[in-house]
Amino acid sequence: MGKLLYNIGIRSYYLAIILVSPFNQKAKSWFKGRRLQRIENHEGSIWFHCASLGEFEQAKPVIETIKQLNRDQKIVLTFFSPSGYTQRKSYELAEAVYYLPLDTRTNATKFVRTVQPKAAIFVKYEVWHHYFSTLKTREIPLFLISATFRKDQVYFRQSGNFLRNTLKLCTLICVQDQTSLELLQSYGFDNAIFSGDTRYDRVLNQREENNQNTRIEQFKGDALMVLIGSSWPEEEALIAEFIENQNKANVKYLIAPHQVQEQNINRITKELSQESIRYTKPSEKEAQIMILDTIGHLSSAYQYADIALVGGGFSNALHNILEPATFGIPVLYGNNHPKFPEGAKLKTAGGGFPVSRAEFAEVLNELIENEAKRVESGENAKRFIEKNAGATPLIISKISDHL
Repeated sequence: MGKLLYNIGIRSYYLAIILVSPFNQKAKSWFKGRRLQRIENHEGSIWFHCASLGEFEQAKPVIETIKQLNRDQKIVLTFFSPSGYTQRKSYELAEAVYYLPLDTRTNATKFVRTVQPKAAIFVKYEVWHHYFSTLKTREIPLFLISATFRKDQVYFRQSGNFLRNTLKLCTLICVQDQTSLELLQSYGFDNAIFSGDTRYDRVLNQREENNQNTRIEQFKGDALMVLIGSSWPEEEALIAEFIENQNKANVKYLIAPHQVQEQNINRITKELSQESIRYTKPSEKEAQIMILDTIGHLSSAYQYADIALVGGGFSNALHNILEPATFGIPVLYGNNHPKFPEGAKLKTAGGGFPVSRAEFAEVLNELIENEAKRVESGENAKRFIEKNAGATPLIISKISDHL
């Protein structure tokens, strides 16, 4: 019954994509990209699958390490989401980048038979029954890395036997935290280990990269800068209100919205009480606010910030708070983030500040005015990243044992 319901769900999702694709650009890209792509043979490759960009950032340290150890090792990369595929379709370390075909038995069999990988590495939440089953049948090692699990997930419900058994098809599950490991073990999993989160390795490497941005550096000047990263309307409204109510001439604000479409940029501009400039439109005007209206510059922009506000935390969709933390700055975010354990951990370490909407202005104001607290919490954030790094070499070691 579980398999039947799963197959019905997959096909219903596909039908929904087709129906909305004429009216939704993301759905259109999802459908058209899969229909037009031509999948080729990459025998002996290691296949990485990510849902989108966030999961790719977790896969990236592992890919880079594999290529450092063996530059001739072929890498195949697949994405479920158009945003991930579009941003990384030309990734230089991959021999090929594809959309993952819909998870049907026919598609899974055809994909694996055509690509002929020697191992498959899926990231975090990506669990697809027919792909997992096909890999198991063909005796191709399958790894799920940087995974997290919670008691309320479908795997641990009374009706979750089918997907729980799908998880057990993995050769090895590498989890981010001890709680996830204990939960799996309580359900009889003997194929799981605690490895940590590869994102800590990724952001630690970013700190060492030379990603100078003259445009942002000139905008900041000698001022204190607050960077609002991957913002949603909730964070944008809060910062607009804060700027209007607080007369802080020595502070500049860089807003990097999650959505950079022109319509959204115009909306943010209208909400602001002060005139702003845009990153992509050089201007001689002096401005207190800049909008980062392009993709690909946020992670390196954090190095210029003194305080970060990261989006998504008010709606349980928290974006990457580790990116600013690695640069040694305090990080604010909404206090609704139960699916993102790093939010609670960064707070405990003294580098993170989960806030309610009512608390936001007071906490931000204190970090701006209290230099000692700002510096101390930034150092706490930096140490937190360093303490939790190291997942990548452990995962590489475990993968090597099965190749």
